Amino acid sequence: MAAFITSLALCCPLTGMVAVFLGFLAHRRITASGGRLGGRRLALAGIAIGTASTVIWLFSWDAFGKWYLEALEERMLGTTRSMIDDAVAGDLAAASLGFDAASTPEQAELAEFGVTIAERFGELIDVELKDAVMLGDTLDPRMEVRLVLDFDPGGIRYGAAAFSLRARALDDVIPQPKFLWIEIVDPPNPLLRLGSEPAGSGVDAIESDAEDPAAAVENGGKGPRERPSGA
Repeated sequence: MAAFITSLALCCPLTGMVAVFLGFLAHRRITASGGRLGGRRLALAGIAIGTASTVIWLFSWDAFGKWYLEALEERMLGTTRSMIDDAVAGDLAAASLGFDAASTPEQAELAEFGVTIAERFGELIDVELKDAVMLGDTLDPRMEVRLVLDFDPGGIRYGAAAFSLRARALDDVIPQPKFLWIEIVDPPNPLLRLGSEPAGSGVDAIESDAEDPAAAVENGGKGPRERPSGA
């Protein structure tokens, strides 16, 4: 009876596994009783329903995880495009909205960033994210990614960024990513960087890849050799 009732509590993924355990335990006791105990059908029903609900929950969580990451990636791409476009257009107030409050650069830095991009690279055509890694903790989640930026007429440029993923509202299922920092590599010119300076030497690995575009593309599928540890 306990196995059957537990299997019907579909609102929790753990109850299905509990129902399967109780069902097997009950079935074993019923079989060993030599007919003195009843409830075999309820035990089998608890095992069947508990197994089915567990499988459904596993597939549901897997599908939700894929949807969540895809939606988060789309938001990071949107934040990147908007911030760069606004900085190039000289709309510094809008560009600063792409940064986390604790990492917002000075207006002069944003202005210089936009002018430099316009002079060196031109118009941003496309952005691609690679090697995303979730860091931080529950209260301060963040994600670090490699960037592949396509400019016209500047062509492909490589970089990296870290996004804060803190939810801004209680009902915000997918947080709006905000930059902690962003870097664009353009050897032999100086590195373009905005936001809080990342710790560690992950930038060195990005610079090495950027000097050899073929190696950077090849390495993009394997993950970075070394990453910055955060803002």
